[in-house]
Amino acid sequence: MQALFTLTSSESKRLIGKAVAALPEVQQAKDNGYLVIGRGSTNAYIVEELMKSKTDKERYIAGQIIRGVLCVLGPDQRTKPVTFHKGEIEAVEPGAVMDKLVPGDMVIKGANAVDPFGNVGVVMAGPGGGTMGQFYLSLKVQGIATLYPVGLEKLIPSVEEAAHYGGKLALGRTIGCRVGMVCVPDGRIVTEIEAIDILFGLKAIHYASGGWGGAEGAVTLIVEGEDAEVNACMDMIESIKGEPPLPAVKPACKTCGAPCSFKGKEEQDLPAYLR
Repeated sequence: MQALFTLTSSESKRLIGKAVAALPEVQQAKDNGYLVIGRGSTNAYIVEELMKSKTDKERYIAGQIIRGVLCVLGPDQRTKPVTFHKGEIEAVEPGAVMDKLVPGDMVIKGANAVDPFGNVGVVMAGPGGGTMGQFYLSLKVQGIATLYPVGLEKLIPSVEEAAHYGGKLALGRTIGCRVGMVCVPDGRIVTEIEAIDILFGLKAIHYASGGWGGAEGAVTLIVEGEDAEVNACMDMIESIKGEPPLPAVKPACKTCGAPCSFKGKEEQDLPAYLR
């Protein structure tokens, strides 16, 4: 049996959140070791699924692409990232536990791009490469598993090629924050396709992308398998249809500390979409 459905960006994030929370290795790290969940909009849904309670998902973010620009949410506007240690939440920044992690622990990191070859792209704006600069190499050295949940709306032709471009000093003029990108060729990714396999053991095909009237960034999938599994999948998809989009929480451009062509402009001189 085949079945077809479309997911908005928020619905995709909810699906991926449910799948990541259901992974045995995620549950094992959460209950018996460290599970570090970095900031990111998709990661906020994972937090909700693990905690089984609502959070301010729109504030579980640092860098963001919002209102048509790359932007940074101010430190005083962000919620603390969630770190589980043996089933309990520790109110710490991820950097405080990096030297305590051992094999079996896990870090969940947000991503900005994914390509057909399994490469993940992470955009970086902070000094020293932000979270990636702080953690990536040390996690590789220690052999700690890193998971990259990323929706297919972020699919690009080649992360490897994209990562050759950008950089704060290389970019002359930007509508939004100046950034660089790192290509991660060996991270474990969870898109909607992997999520369907994790939850239902079904093959999923990325069938179409895009839409309008609230379906911007949507992906259309076809799943195939035994009737019972396909029907169970479609029942779950129906249950997440209507997941509301995240509210836009954006600092005023005049107060933002990120390097950007709009920095320093008076409010009345900014484009209307940024006010």
